[in-house]
Amino acid sequence: MVSAVLALALVFGLNWYQNRQPELGGDFQANYNGSSWKFSDDPKKLNLLYFGYAKCPDVCPMALSYTSQAIKSLSDDQKKNIRMIFVSVDVEHDTPANVAVYAQNFDPSFIGLSGTKQNIDAAVKTFAASYIEEKDAKSYLGYSISHTDRIYFLNKNGIVLDTLPNPRSADSIVQKIKENL
Repeated sequence: MVSAVLALALVFGLNWYQNRQPELGGDFQANYNGSSWKFSDDPKKLNLLYFGYAKCPDVCPMALSYTSQAIKSLSDDQKKNIRMIFVSVDVEHDTPANVAVYAQNFDPSFIGLSGTKQNIDAAVKTFAASYIEEKDAKSYLGYSISHTDRIYFLNKNGIVLDTLPNPRSADSIVQKIKENL
């Protein structure tokens, strides 16, 4: 009887292990306004993460603007448990100071991070995001960066709880915040 229970537990355990979803996320570090910054130093209950760049002409400002609207609609108690983190993937052009200011232009509580290519690439890999810089003579910058357009909802350990691709409404962001808070 005991061996049958152990065998059954082993079968269920092995099945769970083989079929579990991969865990995304974790701790990462970058540069915040000229100082070293590490996610695990001061995590909130729910952390929103977005990869982009400060000179992005379209998706980044929309995502951050809608996120700002969403957060403003929350109660003060909810706001205390949330943090928005913007990570620039434009390591050649976005300085720590201008990324911090860029993020705070949407909301004073937003954290804008930059860093070395090694730091940013490690963070991008941690969250299975992506970006690619392309030379583009037609662009006013002379280049463009295609990047993941998704808000990641992280727990206090930096583990992804949920994501929202193409965040184009404050209501959809509020819904995800409430589902995960």
